[in-house]
Amino acid sequence: MAELKRALSPKLNPAGLGSSIAAVYAAGVVVWNTTHNHAPIDPQVIGAGVTALLFLYARFKVTPIADPKTSDGVPLVPAIGDMTGVTGGPPTGG
Repeated sequence: MAELKRALSPKLNPAGLGSSIAAVYAAGVVVWNTTHNHAPIDPQVIGAGVTALLFLYARFKVTPIADPKTSDGVPLVPAIGDMTGVTGGPPTGG
């Protein structure tokens, strides 16, 4: 089976990991600045926040969460009507 070419791979999720790392770094800088009598928001915090948002944008733009597909266009998750062998049935509105 060919390896999937997408941001969310079964082995590693670099966009998600990068976003998490940037957000944790920004939070750490805010705490450090606050405890050392500096302004909590500075260019480092803004840069880390923008970086986290860019990673998240790449994560959702490259692999849409609502309808993930392989490089061949085959859905990774079957539609509710196509779920054979699953006990129960599709949810009913009500």
